[in-house]
Amino acid sequence: MKVFKISPRLQWFVFGFMLMIGVWAAYSYQMYSVSDRIISYQEKKLDETRSAYVNLMSDFVTVHKNISDMVENIGKPDEPTAGNVEEYLKKAEIIEEKIKQITAQEDWIDEDVMDKRNAVREAQLRRDVALKEKALLEEKVAHLEAAVSSLEAFEMDILKKIEGISSNEMNKIKSSISAVNVELKKRGKYYNPLANSKKDSKGGVFIPESLREGGNKALEAQARKTFEALDYNDYYQEAIKKLPLGKPVWTYWLSSPFGKRTDPFNSKSAVHKGVDLASNKGNKVKSMAEGKVTKAGVANGYGKVIEIDHGNGFKTKYAHLNAIYVKTGQAIEQGQAIGEVGSTGRSTGSHLHYEIMYGGVQVDPMVFIKAK
Repeated sequence: MKVFKISPRLQWFVFGFMLMIGVWAAYSYQMYSVSDRIISYQEKKLDETRSAYVNLMSDFVTVHKNISDMVENIGKPDEPTAGNVEEYLKKAEIIEEKIKQITAQEDWIDEDVMDKRNAVREAQLRRDVALKEKALLEEKVAHLEAAVSSLEAFEMDILKKIEGISSNEMNKIKSSISAVNVELKKRGKYYNPLANSKKDSKGGVFIPESLREGGNKALEAQARKTFEALDYNDYYQEAIKKLPLGKPVWTYWLSSPFGKRTDPFNSKSAVHKGVDLASNKGNKVKSMAEGKVTKAGVANGYGKVIEIDHGNGFKTKYAHLNAIYVKTGQAIEQGQAIGEVGSTGRSTGSHLHYEIMYGGVQVDPMVFIKAK
């Protein structure tokens, strides 16, 4: 039989290990036992408190009933004696003392503690309400900011469209004036539509320095740009009313141009101060610019003739008319009918002799007719 030998070192190790197990077991048992006693003690204390509270409430109800009965019997033959009252008072004092003992042991009945707890709960409730209101307000502000942003985008789009329309109209007028100035430069003249306009005077469209405090800077810049375009467009629209652009008769053909020509009666070389626009007799003749009639009658060689001063240096003449609708001194609107095509005076057939003068110099009317 083989015998195993255990070294002293191993023996001490095994002994130490077993000792540790023993200590751990003893400690665990002790802690379990102590914990169990603590729990039992707390449960017992809770039961005693509950029992005391129940007894207290029972005594309180009994005393309250006895006092109520005593109050009801006051004045009756068998009213309570002073001894009964004294007994009730003693019972009430006993109940009051029990209440003090319980409240001294249980802080949940303490009024100060309850007030503090209620104050904390109220503060928490107010905080929760405030947080909800803050969240609601932030949501409303976000919606409002989105609406304002959408409105500003809409305003920006409208302003750009208005600026575009205004600029297009102004560019058309500028193009017409440029074409006219090509002809005027040949005669040593130049027409500046803003030279005598209201732009040199006080007034015009109001362009605010700032649309609103803290507003959208890009929107403000676009608004100023649009207002400026509208302002200048107004000036050009006002100026174009006094510029005789377009054809004075609806249908015509050019029978004799401006400048040198052969005279239709004697076949000699002559100077033609206007143009002859052949058209049917009775066709309406219109003034292509507003102005004032300076002559309406008959002139040698011209037959029935009308002369209009349009201001800014422009004058027009309409000759060989069949009929005259206006009188000398009468104000004329742009596009107003002033007479009829005819063949009065030195004429070979039904036509309108049409002249335009600028600064006292005759210019080619066909440039103005085509520039419209």
